[in-house]
Amino acid sequence: MGPVKQKDSKRGSSSGGAKKTKFTTKPYGKNSAKAPAAKNGKNSTKAAPPSKNDKNSAKNGKSPAAKGERAPTHGQKPKDGDLKAEARKLWEQLRRGDIDAEARRPLMASMMGLIGGRIKEVTLKHDMSRIVQTCIKYGSAEQRQVIASELQGAEVDLARSMYGRHILLRLLKHCPATRAPIMAALGGHVRKLVRHKEAALVVDECYSVYANAAQRWALAAEFYGGECAVMGGGVTSVDALLAERPQRRAGVVAALKQASAGLLEKGAVQHAVVHRVLLDLVRLSDGAEQRAAIESLHSLAVEMVHTRDGAHCAMLCLLHGSAKDRKALVRSFRPFVLKMARDEHAHAVLIGALDCVDDTVFAAKTLLADVCAAAADLLPDAYGRRVLLYALAGRSPHYVGADALAVLRAGDSVRAATSRKDPATRRAELAAAVAPALAEWAAGAAGAAVFEPLPSQAVLETLVRAPCDKRAAWAAVLALVAREIGPGHVLLHPVANRVVASCILAGHAPARAAAADAAPPFAGNPAFAADVLDALVEGGQLAAAAKAGAFPVRALLEVPATAERARQLLRPHAAEIAGSGNATADAIAALLK
Repeated sequence: MGPVKQKDSKRGSSSGGAKKTKFTTKPYGKNSAKAPAAKNGKNSTKAAPPSKNDKNSAKNGKSPAAKGERAPTHGQKPKDGDLKAEARKLWEQLRRGDIDAEARRPLMASMMGLIGGRIKEVTLKHDMSRIVQTCIKYGSAEQRQVIASELQGAEVDLARSMYGRHILLRLLKHCPATRAPIMAALGGHVRKLVRHKEAALVVDECYSVYANAAQRWALAAEFYGGECAVMGGGVTSVDALLAERPQRRAGVVAALKQASAGLLEKGAVQHAVVHRVLLDLVRLSDGAEQRAAIESLHSLAVEMVHTRDGAHCAMLCLLHGSAKDRKALVRSFRPFVLKMARDEHAHAVLIGALDCVDDTVFAAKTLLADVCAAAADLLPDAYGRRVLLYALAGRSPHYVGADALAVLRAGDSVRAATSRKDPATRRAELAAAVAPALAEWAAGAAGAAVFEPLPSQAVLETLVRAPCDKRAAWAAVLALVAREIGPGHVLLHPVANRVVASCILAGHAPARAAAADAAPPFAGNPAFAADVLDALVEGGQLAAAAKAGAFPVRALLEVPATAERARQLLRPHAAEIAGSGNATADAIAALLK
């Protein structure tokens, strides 16, 4: 006989007025207000079955009613829930930006009284971490020190925490006294921390922003081997270490190779301390070890170029690499060329690539095409202009930074062995690649650009060194020269007059020793000096320019092509020029004697 099927209550009500049956899913407790009354109005004599919690409580000798009902004693810290609720209320007032320091002081005192002694417990929680950050931001030096002292010994755990790392970053920013202890606590753990997503940011902040030379070495030393990690004596770099113990070189290279293998495998090369390690690996290794290191950086070097050491490492990879290595590195740069060109350090890597790649057609298509297309945006930029102007002017110290220039000069012997193209030929081919784009830009922008400090240099270099037709750009400058002399005239403006004077002197003034690496002026340039003199004579502005002390007029008297003619035209006005009371005008008058 099978189980009896219960009829549905709705069908029962429609077929004969059967009573509805109410089912419960669990027994009622004895104290519940909803407990059903006993049959016939009398109390039931049958006790409710004990619950699982009652059984466990009976085993432990504690009743359910007594469990967790002890009232907090006087002075006892509130429970976590109460602590968070009270702290949030204070925080909502404390974090407001429209209250002054006096109004914030009692709020800080109340907050420190609330969370003091429990800071280490709450820093790893999202909401409480924000509260502690606010306390560090607005607290006094003593209050910040209290927070730091409670967190002492937990720096590594905090660095690994998604929320705790913000506490360390706030302490580093607002509490200088805690920087050295935090760095000391992280020391010895850096190799593991730089591979951790959260902790790597703390290590990078310490190393890049707040550490001095000794502290940076202390953070990086463990990558160089166990002996380096414990070695003191004022050593702040691997070069100083090897100067004292040259026999350690092979061991240091082996340690760097081992330490960098895991970083390269994981692709964890975004941080400055890792860039230092990889730079020293490429710099100190040689032969097969160096080639292996360069090959491993083919696709990763572009992630390192935003720091000084990373850019230096990438430049060495280009310099010491084979033609195949160089092309692989340059291809990895292509999607980021414009961003690299504007970067303080990365632009030097592009210059280094142009300085050693033999295939200038490939370099022009891969690197210079995008740069030339964005010339109008890059030339006013402090770093963006340098890549274009290097292609025209070569290793001029005006456009190549001292650090990059030192790397390029130090690598000349290596480049001679790894490159087949003559440097002068390479320079001429690069200049030819960028000249048309710069000449077109100068023709349209010269009228305004000559008055701006950075774009005016691009106009000058284009007029003097670009191997192409520049008559349109020079005509735009001459149109400014022919205007009536007055305030703001191109010959009197402190920036623009240098452009005109430098064009006049180009090819005649002796080259400076500092610019020995700079490219020479283009042989097919217009007759700058004669054109300026003709424009002033036709407009009747030569004497007025001399009286106003225009430096380009002095340049006309110094250049052999125009000196005699300008002297004859100005001698009738010598007395007026000498009496103008201008130092440059006095120098012009002296040249007329």
